[in-house]
Amino acid sequence: MSLQQGNPFSVQTPEDIKAAEVVDLFVDVFGDFYNIPNQGHTFLHGPRGSGKSMMFRYLEPDCQLLASQKPHLRDLPFYAVYIPIKNTDLKLTELERLENKHANVVLNEHFLTVFIASRVFASLRDRATIDDPEGDQARSLDSYLAGPLRKLLHKAGLTKLPAPLPSEPSISTSVQWCIDLFDELCSGVISYLRRLSFRRTALAYNGPLCGYLDFLLPMLKELRVLPFMPAGPIYLLLDDADNLNETQTRILNSWVFCRTSSDVSLKISTQLNYKTFRTSTNQRIDSPHDYTEIDISTVYTSSKSHYSGRVEEIVRRRLKRHGLNVPPKQFFPEYEKQEEAIRRIEESYVAKWQEQGRGHRPRDDAYRYARPDFITSLSGAKKGSSKYRYAGFEQLVYLSSGVIRYFLEPASRMYADALATSNGQQITQIDSLIQDRIIRDEAERFMVAEFEKLSEEEAEPRHAGQFLQLRNLIHALGGAFHEILISNKSERRVFSIAFSDPPERDVLAVLKLGVQYGYLHEASIGNKEGTGRTRMFVLSRRLAPFFMLDPTGFAGYKFVTNAAIKEAILRPKAFIATISKGELLEDPPQLRLFGGDTDDDDKEL
Repeated sequence: MSLQQGNPFSVQTPEDIKAAEVVDLFVDVFGDFYNIPNQGHTFLHGPRGSGKSMMFRYLEPDCQLLASQKPHLRDLPFYAVYIPIKNTDLKLTELERLENKHANVVLNEHFLTVFIASRVFASLRDRATIDDPEGDQARSLDSYLAGPLRKLLHKAGLTKLPAPLPSEPSISTSVQWCIDLFDELCSGVISYLRRLSFRRTALAYNGPLCGYLDFLLPMLKELRVLPFMPAGPIYLLLDDADNLNETQTRILNSWVFCRTSSDVSLKISTQLNYKTFRTSTNQRIDSPHDYTEIDISTVYTSSKSHYSGRVEEIVRRRLKRHGLNVPPKQFFPEYEKQEEAIRRIEESYVAKWQEQGRGHRPRDDAYRYARPDFITSLSGAKKGSSKYRYAGFEQLVYLSSGVIRYFLEPASRMYADALATSNGQQITQIDSLIQDRIIRDEAERFMVAEFEKLSEEEAEPRHAGQFLQLRNLIHALGGAFHEILISNKSERRVFSIAFSDPPERDVLAVLKLGVQYGYLHEASIGNKEGTGRTRMFVLSRRLAPFFMLDPTGFAGYKFVTNAAIKEAILRPKAFIATISKGELLEDPPQLRLFGGDTDDDDKEL
């Protein structure tokens, strides 16, 4: 269903979206991630829904031709091939039966190579509309098949082609011939592995063997010089690379280690669970020597990010495609009665600043304490927490915690709810009650149902006990941050912890699991002594409604010890009780307001 006919906030798989729609919807984020469209190997890390696949889809040639308004493929600065790893045959469990270490590496590299080769030619078929009225480009491709490609295949051990070369060359027939060839090579590996699964003894593999340096790289270098191709490098966009097995991951790292980016640049996305950064020979690839690295969560939880503006533009474009020229802040209005009450508290802080002010300026205290005061005033009443409404465009942006899907999915549900009660009228805004109800439901699902699903279905065996520990930790941190919010401390909005001593391996493993599944974000910050940096972990603001926290604006952090976090993991209720007495968590030396004259280390979104 198109956006005009359906829900403007519906989330689709980028691979399935037409180029015109991608270009219409895509908001240029490459100012934040400038290494993605530029030459060079790059790792792009981020949780599911953070926009990685959309970036990759936008780089594909059909989108680039539309966006740049270039008439020909050869006019582009690069040629990008999208290669999804999730839900492919690369995850065959039979690969684990290859006990010989060298054979395991060789066959996995061959499998990965021919899979990528097939995707390259599928890209030429599906994403590169090559206009060839004179037939010159078809003849050049035919010469490529009969010459360089055939020689490379022969060198790899394919002495006899499974099908004859096209008798009458055309772009479409030649490209399809290549796709069929490499799909057949993939099928040969799959067939061998499945026959191997029924044997107790070794089974010889008699097929060809293709590698990166001896086949894929020279194949792509020869393809690059064809007259219809761009003069720049070929980008291989490997999406969700944490779905590769460990051997394939090491092979991919070996390709990165080769530093071939002037001809072939590898753009590798992960969901924060990449298995290793070591090569097949156990060498470690390093940034920035071998590759550059981007963590979307780190960029979009920093004070200098443009995330709010990006979301506003995304929403504006989606509403416009739906026929609505409504500003996003008007479409998602605040609860005016609540905001007016908070403004009155702000003014009271401004009025008494001269005698009782804590901040540097009159509005500092108003900014820091007015909303926490309002939330605190509700906490004493029966079911008082339900009276605070998580509504308004800015609050929804903060609650998405730097991941665009966490804005769009709740917004899609809000729109569907509003539509159900609209009596056929056009939706021009989402009532604050609907916003609040959906947001609270999303937070509860994330904290309860999603945890149960992960624990029962998706967790690796080694994670079984860690998921219980992670849930304890999240409850402990959320409860502690709520206690701080309703206290009289100088900094009451807290979402982060920073370690004053190194965390032990078992504690760090639980924290890393939280990062992998989106409950925490990881960053670093200057240590207490000012002699270096220490780890910092930020609670996802998606959980603010569950723990009755204020998700907006500046948030502080607290230094913690490894022993304190171990207490939170093992005895969360005891940890929260201790926090309510003002113990365990330490204030940093100084906290300043967001946007002021401040060290970058003292702030986070």
